[in-house]
Amino acid sequence: MQEHDQPTNVRHELLERLRALETPSSQGGLTELSYRRAKEALERALEEARAIRLQAIEDARQTREREMRAMMESLQVLRQQAETRIDELLRTAEIEAERMTSNARAEAQETLDAAHREEATSRAEAQAIRAAAEERAREVERLEREFDEATTALFARIGQEKPPQGWLRKK
Repeated sequence: MQEHDQPTNVRHELLERLRALETPSSQGGLTELSYRRAKEALERALEEARAIRLQAIEDARQTREREMRAMMESLQVLRQQAETRIDELLRTAEIEAERMTSNARAEAQETLDAAHREEATSRAEAQAIRAAAEERAREVERLEREFDEATTALFARIGQEKPPQGWLRKK
């Protein structure tokens, strides 16, 4: 801010000094000529200073714009890198999810197959046990019939009649 105010102060000071040199007796001649030349030189110097200042401001603006573009390009590159990394992570996650799903399906299928085998084994064992039980029940009925027939024959020899519910049935 001081640099901005400084050219104005210097200009103002120089103009004041030149005016102070002007006196009523120096209306002509050499003093007026030197005053005019000094004034012109001062105006040219001020104009050049203004042009230099404007050029410096323009250079600073262009530098800021270049820096801003460079920063924006850098941010875009970083954004693209981040997006690329995110895409890679998503692809990796999808592959891992597919692998885990595949493994889970395979394990579930193995468990299901094992359950079916166990069910088939259990069913076969149950049918074998049931068939064996039915065979034993038939064997027991046959033995009861034979016993009943033998007992009836034995008691028929000794003269006793068969009870209505059979010999092995209790009341």
